Parts: sequence; C-alpha cells; structure tokens
Amino acid sequence: MVEQNEFESNPEKTAYHDNKRELLRRGREKGELSWSEILEALPQEHLGEVEMEVFLFTCRQMGIEVKGAPS
Repeated sequence: MVEQNEFESNPEKTAYHDNKRELLRRGREKGELSWSEILEALPQEHLGEVEMEVFLFTCRQMGIEVKGAPS
C-alpha cells in the first residue's frame, strides 16, 4: 500500500505524475499527441516499457491519437 506522503516527499514523482496528467489533458483537447511531446514530458528514467504501454493504452481509451509512435 502506498502511503499518502510518499509522493509529497518525492518531488520527482509528483512532477512526473503532474506532467502525465497535463499531457493527457492536452491530448484530450487536441485529439492527438505526438511521440516527441510524450517523450519530452515523460522522462525516460521514470518511464519503463510497461508504464509506456499503460500510457498508450490510456491514450487510446481516451480517444487520443498518438502520432509517430514506434510500432
């Protein structure tokens, strides 16, 4: 179980999740995101293969097209 203070004590995790939420919000508004936008907003050191798959799945579920994503 994640303690409530875990994210408060780690600003990098908080910034990462804030960036992810903002990216999804922008994608929802525009209907699309570019692969470069995603990579710029979500640093690779915080983004593993599974996390990326979940993010791309979330985009698809929200109707956000990801342009330029590797297949």
